[in-house]
Amino acid sequence: MSEHSASGNLKSARRKGGLNRRGLLSGLGMLPMLSSLLAVKNAAAQQANSGFSFAVCGDSRPMMYLPVKDGRTDLAGLFVEMFGLAMPEKVAEEVVKRDVKMIFDPVTKELIQVVMPFLSRSEVMTLSVDQGWVTRATVEDVKLLPGVHREMFQLQGGDWVAREIVQHVQAGRAKFVINSGDVVWWGNQGRSVSDSPYWKRVNDTMLKLLPAPDAEMRAAGLDGRWFMSVGNHEVWGDPKIEGTLAAVPYLKSFGVTPERLIYKFDFRDIRFIFLWSGKYDYRSPSLWDADRPKYAEQMVQLQQWLDEAKAKGIKKAFITFHYPVFCRAGLGPIPEPDNPHKTIAAYAKDLELVVFNGHVHTTELYDVDGVKYLVLGGGGAEQDPILPGRTSIKVPSNYPPDLYWKGKPPQEEYNYVLVDVAPGEKTKFNLTRYRPGSAEPFATEALFS
Repeated sequence: MSEHSASGNLKSARRKGGLNRRGLLSGLGMLPMLSSLLAVKNAAAQQANSGFSFAVCGDSRPMMYLPVKDGRTDLAGLFVEMFGLAMPEKVAEEVVKRDVKMIFDPVTKELIQVVMPFLSRSEVMTLSVDQGWVTRATVEDVKLLPGVHREMFQLQGGDWVAREIVQHVQAGRAKFVINSGDVVWWGNQGRSVSDSPYWKRVNDTMLKLLPAPDAEMRAAGLDGRWFMSVGNHEVWGDPKIEGTLAAVPYLKSFGVTPERLIYKFDFRDIRFIFLWSGKYDYRSPSLWDADRPKYAEQMVQLQQWLDEAKAKGIKKAFITFHYPVFCRAGLGPIPEPDNPHKTIAAYAKDLELVVFNGHVHTTELYDVDGVKYLVLGGGGAEQDPILPGRTSIKVPSNYPPDLYWKGKPPQEEYNYVLVDVAPGEKTKFNLTRYRPGSAEPFATEALFS
């Protein structure tokens, strides 16, 4: 019964000659109900106006899964497919035949090590393999640093990131998780949790361990606690993103289809936007070559979503896509003219804007024209920008400074960020990291402070 009805009963009793016993008891009996309704209403209003936190990481995929025993012929085929991502197929076949060496356990016949060329003629990569998974990767530059094997990958690094994030969500420290893309290696070895070792690993280490969304999240249209932008690895061998839509089916409710890889949602008066930067071209590895929809169409949609947010009185927007807007290492930033910074920065006077990127397998921070950019490539993938020749790339003299490494060479690092948001307050970012081989392997630091 409504508050108005309860009040009416009491007034009616008064008009009939004062509060009779029945009217008094009836009115008093409704007071607990009214108090309960008001408490729920006030709690909902307080919750809507309160702060919350979420976790962010990117490039969380492991390296290849190679569960092939001695005598099988399909192992070489997997390497040809892998090299074919970065060179013509015929060249890849020659490289694999000539330069890839596989070592098997003499007793179990399982593959335990692979020695193969890396990105330059003088680099040699050694992969350690256990139960089919690459567990460690090192690179030797026989020309620049002969005899020195630099570690750039530990399988346990990504497992640590996943485990930490899951614990934060289970404990209520984080409401949900955002991933900026590249969560699987490819779809060539399966496209679902049941037949893909990669999606099964995502499910086992993250998805099935997250609690079900609460009533508030479901009311906001969030039927899960894990949201991603599609990276280039998600479409390799899976152009229709069958794996993504099978593992995270609730993305369909936001309008995600094989032909449309972008979406948005609002939660507690904050807008979250996810874009699609492309499938990867080794000749220009950070080129925004998206076609679902194309760059120009995405920018129109981005402007519409940000205009809509402004009209609704939303004050904060988080934008996630895979390729980095700014970057000083590795594969480099999105080249002009298809770099979205100007489009995004045009809204900085009206909204607090934060962009999450990845792709380059390192961590960098930028604060440019009122927009904060977090390059979070430390979710579990190999950290190749730590290698000589890729720790920095040529950029203009006035290029924005990286606020994370601050001119120092990047290191092998696995990390995630907890983002704390509250109405009327500046967003807070706390990064927790694991640096193998460091004297201080575990640490947490406030970003942009």
